[in-house]
Amino acid sequence: MATTIEDDETPFLSSSSQPMGMFTGDISGTGNQSNKNELSTLNEPVLDTIKRDLGAVLRKFGYAVIPRESSTLLQQWDLWGPLILVTILAILLQSSSTKASSGVEFAQVFTLMLMGSIAVTVNSQLLGGKISFFQSVCVLGYCLLPLLLAAIINNTLLYISSKSAIPVFHIIRFLIVMAAFGWAMYASTRFLGQTQQPSRRLLVLYPIFLFYFLIAWLIILHAHPK
Repeated sequence: MATTIEDDETPFLSSSSQPMGMFTGDISGTGNQSNKNELSTLNEPVLDTIKRDLGAVLRKFGYAVIPRESSTLLQQWDLWGPLILVTILAILLQSSSTKASSGVEFAQVFTLMLMGSIAVTVNSQLLGGKISFFQSVCVLGYCLLPLLLAAIINNTLLYISSKSAIPVFHIIRFLIVMAAFGWAMYASTRFLGQTQQPSRRLLVLYPIFLFYFLIAWLIILHAHPK
């Protein structure tokens, strides 16, 4: 059954039970569906389920593109969007021609995603916030969209600059990545800031800043494969 943007159907790999502890948190409040609604989706056509879940993912991408106050990413978290973005970003950041080195570079983004989500979750909970590990993965993952777009532009400029000696391309690359970094920071803090009291929100920004800065730095350091 279709719903509004503020009440997306919860797709597979998403929250569906009462939250508890570090891995489930308790920010979701009344966003969980009843058991009756969950069981009713078992009888629907697979195509309808795919369409609904895809629509929910696309709407959440919209929150990363145009950040605004909303609890959708926290209440109806899912891992499809982050998985897609992290996988594409890891592929874009592979620059080595050797198979072993390419595997290491591919794993770097996934490792950063894991460690970043753990750091944000632990930091938030130590400050008295109410957020789970999977909610952190959802928000940090969806808000990678600006940096993914920057990585695509970066690879295009690298290809052009490899055939040209004009240094202005490197300046443009840096400015684009930094703009995407600021965009990702702003988008994520719009959602994660809701988990903290106003007086402690600045303390939550530190691990988020480090996470997105490291991703941005990997994009800047990325070299065109030879």
